Amino acid sequence: MIEKQSHILGGEVMNKVFIPVDDSINSLLALKHAVGAYGKEPKTHFYICNVQPTLYRHISKFLNKQTINEWQAERAKIAAASAIQFLEKAGVDFSFTNVSGDKGVALCDEAERLGCSRIVIGTAKKNTLSRLFENSTTAKLLEICNIPVEVVTGKSMPAIERWGIPALGAGAVTAMMVAVID
Repeated sequence: MIEKQSHILGGEVMNKVFIPVDDSINSLLALKHAVGAYGKEPKTHFYICNVQPTLYRHISKFLNKQTINEWQAERAKIAAASAIQFLEKAGVDFSFTNVSGDKGVALCDEAERLGCSRIVIGTAKKNTLSRLFENSTTAKLLEICNIPVEVVTGKSMPAIERWGIPALGAGAVTAMMVAVID
């Protein structure tokens, strides 16, 4: 039996769509997809969220928590500016939040806290080796989150990233194998 994941708000079914955003083209493509797919439904609310990295302990000991939070909120708003502008032009109901920490975990926790029915995330087209050697937010969300995740593929990675990262990883693996064989 499939459980309906929309939530009740004031006696009416509410469709809550969670979209991680940053200043990338791929996150804007995911946002456009979500608005196109769900924006015409009258009871849909979009939650856009930006994740800021946690400051290193040796840096954060010189700043108070409020200063750090204000700085992260300002950076998050700058990163989400194009997404906010797009949603305002589209005339849809939305809210903006920001969190800090590991991207995958922070996004999953925030979507669950908000009671979202789905997550729509944008990602670049990558080859298998690139996905193997990098820490992908999309892969982390798919692994840990109980909320359905829609993945919108965007543009391909630049050639240097597409081949450079796997080549470095393959070179490191080859060097380790040679060291073990010797």
